[in-house]
Amino acid sequence: MASARPKTFMSGAALAWKWQRLIWWVFAVCLLLGFCAASGSIDRLAEGINHSVASKRLLNGFEISAIAELASVPDAPLQASNTGSTAFSLIFLVFMLFSTGGILATYVRDEYPSTSVFFEACGYHFWRFLRLMLWLVVALIPVGIVGAIGAAAYNNIDEKSISPFPAVHMAEGTAVVVVFLLMVVRLWFDMAQVIAVFEDEKRMHKALRLSAVLVAQNFLSLFWLYFRISFIGWLLFAAGLHIWMMTLAPTATVLAFVLSQLMILFWVGTRMWQRASEALWYREYRATQEAMQPVWTPAPIPVIEPVAVAVDPATT
Repeated sequence: MASARPKTFMSGAALAWKWQRLIWWVFAVCLLLGFCAASGSIDRLAEGINHSVASKRLLNGFEISAIAELASVPDAPLQASNTGSTAFSLIFLVFMLFSTGGILATYVRDEYPSTSVFFEACGYHFWRFLRLMLWLVVALIPVGIVGAIGAAAYNNIDEKSISPFPAVHMAEGTAVVVVFLLMVVRLWFDMAQVIAVFEDEKRMHKALRLSAVLVAQNFLSLFWLYFRISFIGWLLFAAGLHIWMMTLAPTATVLAFVLSQLMILFWVGTRMWQRASEALWYREYRATQEAMQPVWTPAPIPVIEPVAVAVDPATT
């Protein structure tokens, strides 16, 4: 399959919209865990609210720049809550790892799953995806090495160059390369998950090998599909952040909360759009491959001609 069908991009959005209850479910869990993580910081923030200029800007409202400034000062009340926030982040990671099997099974089959069937798919693929995540950690090591080399080159250029622009351009180029590599690795592992669900593949190293071949042979198609949806997610998130910082007043806490949750909802929705598009792409790919397989026809049975036997009248 040289390229994805043109309808895959919009059909993936339609598939994600069809099963939008999955988006709302993930968003609800994210909101609940976020509330639990933030509740522990409220008392600490109230205790240290008068110890800095940034804290005073949070007395009657909410401002992102004030939060960033408050988090950077020594002995900030926000730093004490990092442990609790990290714990709830890990809980959300395990939740997403568990639910991904049921989500992909829903997109692959495109059938309404009962609660028991959905959670059965979640548990069925959980340990496979856990092993796949360990492989992901290994795959990210080379990307980290590239980032470290770029950072070292940036420091070296910054020390030797009189103009600051060469170092800045070096940092920009490193960021582009690292982001590109991260997207490729994520696409590779996304398709490995789809293959594991669609083909019921139990060996994750084989799923990664099949996914690597698939992505290499259809790189432009798959990466363009993945990048477009990612770009829409980044664009929506940047637009929401711009409105939050430049338009909303610090005292508009209700509007800020609603806008922040809409940003998270759109981010979850675009991620689900990616997964639905990948599942749909692979489903169409497999259908195309099966249609291209030659149909086996049995060899014709040879026809045996009757042999005429001459009868001697004398013998009769």
